[in-house]
Amino acid sequence: MISEKSTWSLVDFASPWQSHHSFIWSHFLTPSIKSQNDYLREWQYKTEDYLDLLLWQEGPPSNRTCSVCPKDGVYRCHGCMGEPLFCTHCCRTVHSCMPFHWISQWTGGFFEDTSLTKIGLEIHLGHQGKPCPEVTDDWCNTDDEGDNFAEGQWVPLVNDPRTTTVVDTSGIHSIMIRFCQCTSALGLDMQLFEIGLFPASFTLLKTAFTFAVLDDFLLDNLECGTSAMNYYSKLRRITSSVFPHLVPDQYRELMRVGRQWRQLKLLKWHGFSHEKQKPKAGELALSCPACPQPGVNVNLAERNVSDPAWLYSRSLVMDGNFKAEHMFPANPTDEVALTNGLGFMVGDGRYKLHLTEAQDIVHRSDCNNHRAVNQANTSRHKLEATGIGSCVCARHGCFVPHSMVDFQKGERQMNMDYALCQALEYNTNGIDRALTFYDINCQYHKHLDQWVEEPPYLDLLWGMEVIPGISLWHEAVQGVRDSQHAFDQLSETASDDTLVKWEAEAAAAQDDQLENPSAMDIYEVKMTKAPTRKQQELHLLTQQARWLAGEIHRGAATWLASGITLEEVQVALLIDVKKLGRWPTDAQELAIARRCDRLQGQIDEFIRVAVTFLGDQLDEYDKLDLMTMMLDAAELDSAGSSSDDPDRPDDEDRYDTLVKFTPETLVIPLPSNIGIERCAEWGVADLVLQEISLREGQANDALHAIRVNLADKAVLFRTTVRSAKSQARSTHAWARVHSVDKILHLNVQMYSKCRSQLVHLGADDLLAKLRPLEKADLKATTVVADPNARGQRNSMLAWFWSIDVQGDSTSNDWMNEFYHVHWLRTLALRDRWAEELLLLVGWEMIWTVDFFLHKSQQWVGRMQEADANQKVGHRCYAARQARIYLRLSQQAQDSFERTKGMARVAE
Repeated sequence: MISEKSTWSLVDFASPWQSHHSFIWSHFLTPSIKSQNDYLREWQYKTEDYLDLLLWQEGPPSNRTCSVCPKDGVYRCHGCMGEPLFCTHCCRTVHSCMPFHWISQWTGGFFEDTSLTKIGLEIHLGHQGKPCPEVTDDWCNTDDEGDNFAEGQWVPLVNDPRTTTVVDTSGIHSIMIRFCQCTSALGLDMQLFEIGLFPASFTLLKTAFTFAVLDDFLLDNLECGTSAMNYYSKLRRITSSVFPHLVPDQYRELMRVGRQWRQLKLLKWHGFSHEKQKPKAGELALSCPACPQPGVNVNLAERNVSDPAWLYSRSLVMDGNFKAEHMFPANPTDEVALTNGLGFMVGDGRYKLHLTEAQDIVHRSDCNNHRAVNQANTSRHKLEATGIGSCVCARHGCFVPHSMVDFQKGERQMNMDYALCQALEYNTNGIDRALTFYDINCQYHKHLDQWVEEPPYLDLLWGMEVIPGISLWHEAVQGVRDSQHAFDQLSETASDDTLVKWEAEAAAAQDDQLENPSAMDIYEVKMTKAPTRKQQELHLLTQQARWLAGEIHRGAATWLASGITLEEVQVALLIDVKKLGRWPTDAQELAIARRCDRLQGQIDEFIRVAVTFLGDQLDEYDKLDLMTMMLDAAELDSAGSSSDDPDRPDDEDRYDTLVKFTPETLVIPLPSNIGIERCAEWGVADLVLQEISLREGQANDALHAIRVNLADKAVLFRTTVRSAKSQARSTHAWARVHSVDKILHLNVQMYSKCRSQLVHLGADDLLAKLRPLEKADLKATTVVADPNARGQRNSMLAWFWSIDVQGDSTSNDWMNEFYHVHWLRTLALRDRWAEELLLLVGWEMIWTVDFFLHKSQQWVGRMQEADANQKVGHRCYAARQARIYLRLSQQAQDSFERTKGMARVAE
């Protein structure tokens, strides 16, 4: 970084011209933080200048002379720096080693595209660019038939059958190539390959591809997912943006040569050009460097007895991809596989024999109806493969070589069995434990032993223990510290006897999890749900038979429950009416009007039946008309109400009373609205007790919905809102949060209305438990949403999280169960982070360094062998590869040491 003082010192001792430019450089070298828009604003002032300069370059300079000699400059090269001008001779001479530059010719009015071949450029093979002395003046024609190339005036290509079409990253070229005719010369195709051109055929040499374009195509295909067709379309447009359809189509040749080039590169990268032996299954693919591989980065003979059993184990994730489809080939018997079973895909022959022998046993999932199991019969008759399945290193995400299979009828068990067996056989000699994670392991692992034993082409290493798990991907030092602190905090809230009991449960679950997966159920909350309104109504109906005639109004429970439901509909409608604001649309008004009409009809029916239970006194009770009123505005503006609702208009602070047709404001003739004194006078005091029971169930329903919505909201913030990296995803995430907020708001209002009615009913004992809701109670907490959240704290939860579910206000069963499960999960989280720290810091760093050192030593051996056989090229490549792997090991070691140092500082 250049300081301000040192920058200005350049100006103090410079000439005025130098001072001016030094000031400019100091301006650009001064560190500053600019946004993208800052740069675009600067660009707006320079657009015209750049455009003028761009158009000025379309014309020739005032002194149109050759940049090499004093002759007239006719040709401009667009591949050379600065696009210099050349005369015909200099242009041909300078580009003898750069035949793929594009040039244009000055016509007197503009520069027209042309090619170097048109000005006589030829490529001579075998003599370092010089003509072969054995070649006569007659042209060595390699193709008597020729090609129907487009006319030269439309595209910059030569329409001559003697030329060879060469595909390069700069486009498609027609080049004059003269081959060496010496008796000791290589074959014509090998002469092309020697100078970096890959021939598309070996007899009629009409087309060749440069190594550069093949490398670029493979890299584009890997990084950008570019298909061969799209890539070649790009090359045609580079050649001629106006007439790309007139450029020769070598798409099929690109697909074929691309496969050949990829095979050559794989064989070269993995050293098989040095060893002169055929590769075995999976040897043209790299495996995970951080996983233990006996004989590569681990010596099991030096294994410490005190090491935990799980340390030297394989962890695999199994899954399928139904997007990787493959059509049936036109002639299957004529297909040629260049790397059959040598990379990540399994060998085709043995795999098909396995599918023939294995039985297709379809098991329906008995837990969650997983898609992978239930679509096992999925078949698409036009597809040879409906997808692929594979095994991946669970800790580092590396695919296991020779363990990827095709699906024929969905993700069947027979396909994944073969993939798993192949993955467990790859570099696992001496490893006796494997952890497999699969979304449907709860169903898949039940029959794994049976499926593997019967087919003749499946086999697991003897003594290999396969431990199932459900896929869950899980920073180590910080995680250990945070999880330990959270565990200690939770442990402080429990008594010693309780901790002893919980520790015993955790130990028993870990011991029994393989034989009895249900032992892990202790990590889930098992609570008896509070009685709902429906349960309370059912209880009242079943109990009414025990009452004496006249002491209870039979069927009143159902009638009261329907009245409570009408009140809930009123609350929901009133909230929606309030959201309309001052200028609702016709569609909104119509929707509200329809709901009001439907509600009015239901209220009329309820009042008609009410006489049956309340008696004729209801008709004589003239104060019922005076009971028409709005719901309490304070209830609507209470905790979690529309003041927090994102859809509420900012300018709507008060509800505009609708003068006509407002059934949402009518008071339902329930005992809570009539009053307990009036009910006693009318002889319907039993209805008060029944409504209290139903209101308790209504409150429990509302509180349960509030808990669920708060948990959903916390999960959305943790998994969706915070992880949104774009405006679109953020908008979508917040829309989901607002949707949950609406439901939360509605349930808060229903609970508030229910509690106010309980006040009218004089249910003081029940009100002591059902407290008013405050805004602070309705904050989403990560403790509720994610018990395994890193760094969780024993946060103070709202009162309704600990409400007694059995109806006894002296106990606290729900909260005890909540903390019980929380403590168990935090214990598991702490233990997992401790294992992570031991495995990551203690061993995986060492295994990664040793893997690279092993590869480096392999290449050193190949270098020595090539040196002994006097293969200079082989020796040089081996030395370069050995140096690359040595640098990788050094870079990994340095990175790990820095990480360990940072961890020690953090501690």
